[in-house]
Amino acid sequence: MKVSSAGRLLAAALVPTAVLLARRRRRLKLPQAGSLAIAASVPVMVLVAAPRGRVRAVTGWAAFMWAYKIAFEIPYDRPEALRRRLHIDEPIAIDSRIAGGLPPSAALQRRLREPPRLTALDRAATLFYSTWEAAPHAVLAWILLRRPERFPAAALRMGSTFAATIPSYALYPQAPPWWASEREERMGRAVRRVTLEVKKELSGEPRPGVDHNSQANPWAAMPSDHFATSAMMAAVLAEIDPRAGLGGAAYALLLGGVLVYTGEHYVIDLIAGLTLAGAVYSAARALPLPGGPR
Repeated sequence: MKVSSAGRLLAAALVPTAVLLARRRRRLKLPQAGSLAIAASVPVMVLVAAPRGRVRAVTGWAAFMWAYKIAFEIPYDRPEALRRRLHIDEPIAIDSRIAGGLPPSAALQRRLREPPRLTALDRAATLFYSTWEAAPHAVLAWILLRRPERFPAAALRMGSTFAATIPSYALYPQAPPWWASEREERMGRAVRRVTLEVKKELSGEPRPGVDHNSQANPWAAMPSDHFATSAMMAAVLAEIDPRAGLGGAAYALLLGGVLVYTGEHYVIDLIAGLTLAGAVYSAARALPLPGGPR
């Protein structure tokens, strides 16, 4: 659809207002549905305003990820109401059945950690966990530079995977292993949030810490957005180069192990994330986008 110059200017002018409203939604006491709609409008307006080509691709993706971050946080705007629906024991029971004993997070930390001392494995796992913040974006940047005709299909798959996790975070809030262990004394308090323990050490903060809540949304755990998007990353890489796809699959598997070991996710969260990624990929294949799989 062709948009006039005036339409592009209007869209660009509205972006700062929408961003400000979304960021101040708690202070303004905006309804959650309204906040979500405002955040979702930002990438649409950016795509309308930006010129065609790589500038639109980069700014559109950046705006989408900003909107995703806001949508990720919105269910936790009213934590007291969300807490009343929090699922704590169900994932522990499921993981216990999967492992035939202790949930894998508890079993791994009891075997491999030496609290309160941080080990080389703790630090290495935290470093690898941190790479996820850049990995999906780096993959899309690589595709945009090397195979720009494949970018629309790849971005649609990655973006849809991120977005598809959001409804569950509002409808099914679930405590991750570290929260269930540290706050609710489940699993014999054997599971700690390793990633934030290591970050506390690096920043010189006292540890072991008592409060490991990052305040973004600690109950956005089912499904694992980390694992879902990493699985999709492997799939979009495989469409372009099978060797890159194998590398992406290896990355996803290693990240899955790290997520369980560090207490960020249960195994069932990973299974749900993989299932979601598969469903999104299958649905996206039906769309006639340029650069889709042949």
